[in-house]
Amino acid sequence: MKYGLFVKIALVFLVTLVLAIGLAQISFLVGERMARRDGVVAEIAASTARDQVLVGPVLVMPYTRIIKTLKPADKEEGKMIEVEKRSSDRLLLLPAELDIQTRLNTETVRRGLYQAVVFSATLAFKGHFTAEGAPLQPGENERITYGEPRLIVGVSDPRGILRAPALHWAEQRLEFLPGTGEERMANGIQARLPSVDPQQPWTTEFAFSLDLRGTQSFSVAPVGDATHIAMQGGWPHPSFFGQFLPETRQVTPEGFTATWATTRLAANMDHQINTYLRGNQGLLQGLIGVRFIEPADSYVQSDRALKYSLLFIGLSFTAFFLFEVLKRLAIHPLQYGLTGAALVLFYLLLLSLSEHLGFALAYGVATAACVALVSYYLVYVLGGIGWGLSFGALLGGVFGILYVLISLEDYALLAGSLTLFGFLALAMVLTRKVDWYQLSDGLQHRLDQSANGESTSPE
Repeated sequence: MKYGLFVKIALVFLVTLVLAIGLAQISFLVGERMARRDGVVAEIAASTARDQVLVGPVLVMPYTRIIKTLKPADKEEGKMIEVEKRSSDRLLLLPAELDIQTRLNTETVRRGLYQAVVFSATLAFKGHFTAEGAPLQPGENERITYGEPRLIVGVSDPRGILRAPALHWAEQRLEFLPGTGEERMANGIQARLPSVDPQQPWTTEFAFSLDLRGTQSFSVAPVGDATHIAMQGGWPHPSFFGQFLPETRQVTPEGFTATWATTRLAANMDHQINTYLRGNQGLLQGLIGVRFIEPADSYVQSDRALKYSLLFIGLSFTAFFLFEVLKRLAIHPLQYGLTGAALVLFYLLLLSLSEHLGFALAYGVATAACVALVSYYLVYVLGGIGWGLSFGALLGGVFGILYVLISLEDYALLAGSLTLFGFLALAMVLTRKVDWYQLSDGLQHRLDQSANGESTSPE
């Protein structure tokens, strides 16, 4: 039968497609477990406090614009009456200088198999506001009156405020009240300030501390004309985000320190705060923050391993096929399928064990179990202890290469491409002298021998 070899290849390809369906189901399971994990993290955040975003301090100065005009009286011809038209709005003033010192303490809260990183932050704000004179100039027949100013700080989840802070404004101590009074940023705190004369230049220093609790990430808006932020935390795997990365950072197994310095020219926060609080902007941009991530997330690692699964099974089947070609040994497609099923179950074992043992240990246990099973099976399939153990050692080496590939982040694609090229080159070198048409006839002859009960073991 001239095309026996190609029929065999087609059957192995069908076996591979069936195994691919199993791998897809495991991939769906990984996604389901990740979604469940995210749901548990959200539940923990809902019972403590969610991601925290701080915006402020911002000085809100309400004012009323009064315009007097003359209009004819309704009943008396030629007589004019004075009419006042009033419109109210508020000015939003940002600190001329702002310094934020932050200390972050983290802990992990477990719920079942899953955990979330919960932090408590101690923040010390200080700085000053400066005005050079009247921020608004009245027009003709116009008068501007100013209301009671207030200092607001937006807190995305005020449930995380651990104790009531106090504001030191100039030489006075003022209490913060709940809410900001701003519709767009209702969550937060506010302090009612003594009246200031906006017509005269003035400078006022302020300081306050805030103890805050949250989950997973913390960020602040650099609202000062000149802002300096220093963070210190005990989490060894911080992920800094935002439009400004730290100017200096140091990450050790014991924690991290980072500092930022921005200016009004770089952040354009004056414009952003005004447009955001007036409802003309969807999300506030230019935040500075840190996420507390798990770098060895077992689900991410398992998902990364699954991306190489078909390649891994294809390499194993290629090695099988090379045994057939080079050692003239007939292996049934069902034996391909059983070996491939063991490789598919490796990923299911890896997923389930990593939820309890950690990814590295789970990978080692799943690899040992899979290699032992396949080696034992191949001792009988390949007709010798040496061949079975050799193939098991080869399989263990491929598992090791796979672990290196999924552990690499920046160089994973490069390492994977070079590995695949190396295996292809090896297969081409080993089969460079094979006559595939003659091999097809030989394969059919060996299959006939197998059907007649004759030995097909390699010499």
